[in-house]
Amino acid sequence: MFNRKNHRIFWLYGLVFALVAIATANMESQNAETAESQSAKGAGRAEEVRIRGHLVCLAEAMHDLYRADLPADHKHLYGLETTDGVFYTLLRTNLSEALFVDERLHQKTLIITGRTFPKTHLLEAIRLQTVHDGVLHDLYYYCDTCAIRAAAPGDCVCCQAPVELVEKPIKSTPLSD
Repeated sequence: MFNRKNHRIFWLYGLVFALVAIATANMESQNAETAESQSAKGAGRAEEVRIRGHLVCLAEAMHDLYRADLPADHKHLYGLETTDGVFYTLLRTNLSEALFVDERLHQKTLIITGRTFPKTHLLEAIRLQTVHDGVLHDLYYYCDTCAIRAAAPGDCVCCQAPVELVEKPIKSTPLSD
């Protein structure tokens, strides 16, 4: 019935089966770990926010507040300082480009509607508004010739004439400056 040759084959098949079972269990464990880490990365969702404040150079603000070392010829790192003293770094996108290039906006009280990302104070601007004389204004750039809105200063995409900054009052309850 079981001779030496059959015993070896039986033992060899058992060993192969055990190795296959271990390898399969290991692959399933690795797949589960990968799925968990990918799930953890995407677990946090960007939070929609509406923040009021002024544009500042974050490096200069940290120098003024905390004596952070700052070379005289530094590049500006723009962000928003809120009315309660919290700082947000601005993510440079097509919709926020005006905040980086139009210095007129640095003197205005802004309301930025956008998103912040989990575990950061990184702000992605989606809508720009200003407040002055207690009135909320939509902020955009406009070509009178072509009747085209733009998110940032520059030339009109149609006629190539410069677009103009527009602050259009929103009919709503007055705000305080």
